[in-house]
Amino acid sequence: MHRNVSNVRWLAAVLGLALAGCGSDSTAPSGRPAAGQIAFTSERDGDQEIYLMHADGSGVTRLTSNPARDFWPVWSSDGTKIAFVSDRDDGNGEIYVMNADGSGVTRLTNNTASDFAVAWSPDGSKIAFQTNRDGNWEVYVMNADGSAPLNLSNNAVGLGNDWAPAWSPDGSKIAFISGRDGNDEIYVMKSDGSGQANLTNNARGDYFPAWSPHGSKIAFESSLGYGNGEVYVMNADGSGVTRLTSTPLWSYEPVWSPDGSKIAFSAYDGSNTGIYVMNADGSGLRNLTNKSAFTAVPQWSPDGRQIAFVGDGLYVMNADGSGIARVTNSASNFGAPAWRPR
Repeated sequence: MHRNVSNVRWLAAVLGLALAGCGSDSTAPSGRPAAGQIAFTSERDGDQEIYLMHADGSGVTRLTSNPARDFWPVWSSDGTKIAFVSDRDDGNGEIYVMNADGSGVTRLTNNTASDFAVAWSPDGSKIAFQTNRDGNWEVYVMNADGSAPLNLSNNAVGLGNDWAPAWSPDGSKIAFISGRDGNDEIYVMKSDGSGQANLTNNARGDYFPAWSPHGSKIAFESSLGYGNGEVYVMNADGSGVTRLTSTPLWSYEPVWSPDGSKIAFSAYDGSNTGIYVMNADGSGLRNLTNKSAFTAVPQWSPDGRQIAFVGDGLYVMNADGSGIARVTNSASNFGAPAWRPR
């Protein structure tokens, strides 16, 4: 595990590569109650399109339909709209938005560069994203209708990339990853781009900043001095860094449960990737998937009762790891499943 596997998800999404293998795709309802809906990207009809289904795999609806690639669906906080990335008009990634039923598709960005990593503000009024329109990757923000795009991170070309924006729950700050100091660090800034600060500031790479639901803490992945990736947590100002995992695995992609009591994450053992969960203080570590296959990208349901993840298809399980059900019938699914907000 000499490569930092924490880059895999970002690179896969940017390049439009599958996080798992390919194949024809059809739903396979499991019989579990259809609590909630999930948007996802699939090649079941020959190219990458965005679909919506119930959490049990039933009621699949195709939301996009064109010969280009449509991927990376992200819900607005009120669950009425989906932002996504497409190369339908000019061959490079641009950001679009549509209604939850697939109607009203509107192009939000329009330039010769690539725009990715969509992140809605908690109040739904703005969208942060990463773009290389200035020669390196920068974090931008725009109004939800695409107007007034603004370079927030504003890092000079040649000083590294800024990427993976993540809004604080109250919308006042944005955490992001920056390579401006020679290695990837977690930075935070105010929502207008001011007050940029390096929170991690160490010689190792730091990735996947994830705000706790109340905004007081940030979980992240770092190798620090230990060689393999581990999950850490710190206060929102960068103080109080605490190592939560201590295993021979490469642990990454931490995701808080909606109530902030638990953290799910992916872990790689050199051969396979599994989904783990632990209490927010690092205690009670459990392997939920426990199978010799690729399983990654855990996503909590809005009520915290279920976790969706990617394997040889899309899966949903109860938060304790019971009731694992494959809700699509092949591995032609791209990127993270996106639960519709309640």
